[in-house]
Amino acid sequence: MNNTYNQPYGLCSECNRPNTWKFWCKECYSKKFQQNFDNWTSGNKQIDKFIQELQLNTRSWVELLEWIPYNRLRNIKFLAQGGFSTIYKAIWLDGGISRWDYEKQGWKRCVNNLNEQDYKDVNNSQIKNPLKIDEKYGFLIVLKSLNDSSNINEDFLNEWKLHLQCQHEKYLFGTAFTPILGITQDPDTLNYMILMEYLPNGSLRDNLLIKKYNPNDKFNNLHYISRQLMAIHKLNLVHGDFHNGNILQAKPFLFISDFGLSKPVNQTNIKDEIYGILPYMAPEVLRGKPYTKAADIYSFGIIMWEMTSGVPAFHNIPHDLNLSLNICRGIRPEIIEGTMPEYVELMKRCWDNIPEKRPTVDEVEYIFGKWDTTYPMEGEEERIQCSW
Repeated sequence: MNNTYNQPYGLCSECNRPNTWKFWCKECYSKKFQQNFDNWTSGNKQIDKFIQELQLNTRSWVELLEWIPYNRLRNIKFLAQGGFSTIYKAIWLDGGISRWDYEKQGWKRCVNNLNEQDYKDVNNSQIKNPLKIDEKYGFLIVLKSLNDSSNINEDFLNEWKLHLQCQHEKYLFGTAFTPILGITQDPDTLNYMILMEYLPNGSLRDNLLIKKYNPNDKFNNLHYISRQLMAIHKLNLVHGDFHNGNILQAKPFLFISDFGLSKPVNQTNIKDEIYGILPYMAPEVLRGKPYTKAADIYSFGIIMWEMTSGVPAFHNIPHDLNLSLNICRGIRPEIIEGTMPEYVELMKRCWDNIPEKRPTVDEVEYIFGKWDTTYPMEGEEERIQCSW
């Protein structure tokens, strides 16, 4: 019997053992990574050890992390300021590893031809590390500079490890993700920076109005989002900062992002601190209880409402102590007229004041799976294609 038939990813052409991913052999690739350990360093033994352990155990490119020299980044441009980080757009000259090229005896990487605008950006005075005229290829990325992270701690590195495990799990679920590609360090501030793929269509927050006027679109989108959340919960993890700004769009996909990256780097162990965006925070969290899977479901219910309204929840009132108290008293956004009754019922269950009364993500995913089939999107080419 052909062994390849029994292995979903075939056999490694080098050692003839089962691949752990398409074109990926954990045993062979870990040796190639190990042989290169002496050729790079972050300058931080803790981070070096963290990356090396990941590279020795990665089952696919999905879980892979690299140390990226800052001088391999070009056209670094400020995008936004967050609560605990600063966001930049940039070009990574090398691009991420996809597999080993046995003919060239080196890593095959994902890069694209750079376009005319990339070279025009060189003249922008706000750009750092401008692109050079002879640099023709690169990969568009987002840099997330973590505030006060020069002394990054082990707990926060463990959060990243969970994120990478979750990336693999979500990929197995047939859903998309926003992968962490690597880590670098700003030589000026000494803050560490996360590299992630740049998604040009913005976040769900930027596209809410479109979702409002395409009712069937929301069934497909929320089904897809629920599958990603289910992958997180299957690992017995919680997102902890689930809101419309952390759901990114790259047609036809929606990506849950910022899992494990939405709190101060140096305060991961402080239990009595509350972090998050107020309208999405469950009442029990506001009362000082820990984040749970049920708290993520509460946030999902708020996102359901936003898909019917076209605006962020509680956008027209201050996000202050009064709103916090009202959420704890059971105040929720006003139901939009014309919303499907079954949808309203599920939404209300998701944002119930009592965590135990909220549905599990498995039930939510099952319901949206039925609606996704019953109410197909008009533009089939825009439909999110999943492999479940």
